[in-house]
Amino acid sequence: MMIAMVSNPKEAWARDDGEEYWKADAAIAMHQVSLAAYAEGLGTCWIAAFKEKEVKEILGVDFDSRVAFLSPLGYPAENKGPIRDRKTLESLLRNI
Repeated sequence: MMIAMVSNPKEAWARDDGEEYWKADAAIAMHQVSLAAYAEGLGTCWIAAFKEKEVKEILGVDFDSRVAFLSPLGYPAENKGPIRDRKTLESLLRNI
């Protein structure tokens, strides 16, 4: 299965100075999808290297909308287990 994260910039929130946040909103939504998938034992992988025009044509996405990300969704072929060489939280934080 493939997930397509689609946004419509014209309908998205923008700051008073005109800065658009549709990409940030799409990233937040995709992150939540990835977390939910992981909780169910599924794997995802954000993909941004695609030809948007072709993807929009295949999916029938309207002209005003943008395809922000693609992601396969499925059960991983192998389980590598927990990552053991991660840095501790304390080593990443510093007091300000």
